[in-house]
Amino acid sequence: MIASGDIAAVRPPAWGGVLVPPSNPCVEPELARCVESAMTLFAARFPVMPGTTLEERNRRYLESYGQSVTAFGELALAGIAIGLTGPSYRLLPDGDRALARELTRAAGRPVITASVAIADALTAIGARRLCLVSPYPPWLTEEALGYWGAAGHEVVQVVEISETFKAYTLTPDEIGAALASVDHGATDAIVMSGTGMLTLPSILAARCAPSRPILSSNLCCAWWLLRGAGLRAGSETFSRAAPELAARLSS
Repeated sequence: MIASGDIAAVRPPAWGGVLVPPSNPCVEPELARCVESAMTLFAARFPVMPGTTLEERNRRYLESYGQSVTAFGELALAGIAIGLTGPSYRLLPDGDRALARELTRAAGRPVITASVAIADALTAIGARRLCLVSPYPPWLTEEALGYWGAAGHEVVQVVEISETFKAYTLTPDEIGAALASVDHGATDAIVMSGTGMLTLPSILAARCAPSRPILSSNLCCAWWLLRGAGLRAGSETFSRAAPELAARLSS
């Protein structure tokens, strides 16, 4: 049996929160790998919405954010990341940041959407020309393109993995093949949108060779949580997958 004092001695000092769609299998495992030994991660899930399309869920998730950010009660969280990217794209950057400010007031602690976390990460590393790797149907890919264009980025390449939403079931081989088609010479960074896409195995494999920065929604949420907690390092996995962001934690 472990005594409470022993638990306190080994528990990371910082706590972070993340909100996750009900069927998303990737957010908690990927964020946990990025922040392990540096931060304790707590998760809550959005309401189940049976019988809805992806577009309908995206709109209804937005409506549930205000209530959902209060789900952590009095936990002393350094911040809360909304582990969902798609709903924010139709808001465009200004609307998305206004939403994050509103949610921060409602929660009484910093709150960020995954899309704003990506945008902040791109600013931190000075990336303007992007390759967008999209697991979305065409209509949502178009919304994403509008968002990044309005944010001042030039999307020079789009790699669409599927014409239907299948982020939750994509294999590392499918994601790796998408990354292999990126024109690294034309871009400053690769953005892998979608928190439900398992990205870490493919990113780690791709980073074994010289490449442009590869930023996924989950990597950027982890970076935002670590930075907000004032931590100077994440896990070894995080440093290998996103050395450019890891360097911004220690600077």
